[in-house]
Amino acid sequence: MEHDFWLERWQQDQLGWHLEDTNALLEKHWPALGITRGSAVFVPLCGKSLDMRYLESLGHAVTGIELSEKAIQAYFEEGGETAVRTEQFYLIRYQGPRTTLYCGDFFDISAPDILGVRAVYDRGALVALPPALREQYVDHMLRIIPEHAHILLLTLEYDQTLVNGPPHSVTEAEVRALYGGRCRIECLERFTADRLPPHFTKAGVASAQEAVYHLIKDH
Repeated sequence: MEHDFWLERWQQDQLGWHLEDTNALLEKHWPALGITRGSAVFVPLCGKSLDMRYLESLGHAVTGIELSEKAIQAYFEEGGETAVRTEQFYLIRYQGPRTTLYCGDFFDISAPDILGVRAVYDRGALVALPPALREQYVDHMLRIIPEHAHILLLTLEYDQTLVNGPPHSVTEAEVRALYGGRCRIECLERFTADRLPPHFTKAGVASAQEAVYHLIKDH
């Protein structure tokens, strides 16, 4: 993964992807997934996303993984919480009152670290990865989550010949190619994005499509 790029963005507080409120698409679509209150939810490449607070408010036990320790510390500090820090073999574990966040490489997290997870919320992980890593990411994800786990996946589609990601463009065809062999896939919504990153507009990207998918791991 592009460790240096992301760590530098966090170090310099260049957090254009970070929302100061809960993602409206999460609030709109999560309840319809039917995830039982109290079920554990996994958030890959979680940053300090307030979406985790929303999931907590629904009674979910949230587990996330994030490369930047600064982001994890900020999540707990900004929430007025104290977390217990434990160094493990590859990962550093922060155990908060309602949230467990791991610091380290996504590919180092394993099934025992997310034991009991029934759902995954991926707002910014898949689109953060370049094409060469997406297949590896999906393969690892589907290895560590249990059968019948749900995934709420948010993607962005645009003309990537005009500007490089992240966020990268991920088409529905690619989603189906990546997940189709092991998951049921339903596109819940597709619409024209009402806001684009400033560097997209500067590069001539006139519009982009956002899409929301519900996936269920079959095997």
